[in-house]
Amino acid sequence: MTRIPVEHLFTMTLNDAHTDRVDFAGPFGRRVFERPAAGSLTGAKVTGEVLTLLATDYGNASRDGHIRQIDAYVTARTDDGTVILMQVRGRASPTYGAGHSRIQILFTVGPGAYEWLNGIQAIGFGQDVGGDTLYEVYALTGAPESDAASGSSPDGAARETVDAEYLFTRQSQHTPGAERHIIDNPLGKRFLSLAEGGGAFHGPRLRGQFLPGFSWSPHRIGAQNGQQLLQYDVKTLLRTDDDVPVLMSYTGVYSSAYPAGSWMTAIVFEAPDGPHAWLNEIQAIGIGRTAGGGAEYKVYALR
Repeated sequence: MTRIPVEHLFTMTLNDAHTDRVDFAGPFGRRVFERPAAGSLTGAKVTGEVLTLLATDYGNASRDGHIRQIDAYVTARTDDGTVILMQVRGRASPTYGAGHSRIQILFTVGPGAYEWLNGIQAIGFGQDVGGDTLYEVYALTGAPESDAASGSSPDGAARETVDAEYLFTRQSQHTPGAERHIIDNPLGKRFLSLAEGGGAFHGPRLRGQFLPGFSWSPHRIGAQNGQQLLQYDVKTLLRTDDDVPVLMSYTGVYSSAYPAGSWMTAIVFEAPDGPHAWLNEIQAIGIGRTAGGGAEYKVYALR
């Protein structure tokens, strides 16, 4: 077991989170839409309210409903009037137990007291309490991971690390001299990154290749504290050594909040029925670092 350093940001409470619900199955699978009746953020760094007409989960579910793919946008307004947009993804599944979930969050905030949130990849631990859902939300700090000592770490605001299981190390290669494309437009600058040289991943339960042309992202580019700021939203197609395709979707942040040459990501997977179907149930995180002519990621499943 590995411990990943985190810092508590806030507790997000979504009141009556499952009451206003639409659930249907169509030709593209089962969809579950939910909207809370009210909500709040409470913490040492952020306090405020959830704007209820601007907080909706447009997620998917397995046919039997045992696995939920959370795909939400949540808008909050702080006590001093700043609006914060949260892009939320995650999993609720038997891996985490009934009424429990794990999520990942990217923030969009305007200039001011909370703009530092733009440079953070966050994760959350969810639990249904009565009709409400409570999320303890943490920033991945980028501090070095460590082997877990005996005993459990505290919960809530006192938590400084989260337990995670090492999944694999992924190495990507970029073709020397390959062109990089930047689109600078009125809606914001985009950087099109790709791992056109392919790459490999290897771990105790998974190993294989990721496929050139199926691994790229239109990163958002900005600046923060005089340094480059990037927010990632990447899709990568893996193929395991036993010939199973696995979609790896992740968000991430490269910013001055993290050590030079490193970034933090948060990951969900989609895999077909079979030996790797367990990947559908987990929320993972990744620690990215530059490595030679490419990048190296260590990927961990949240417990």
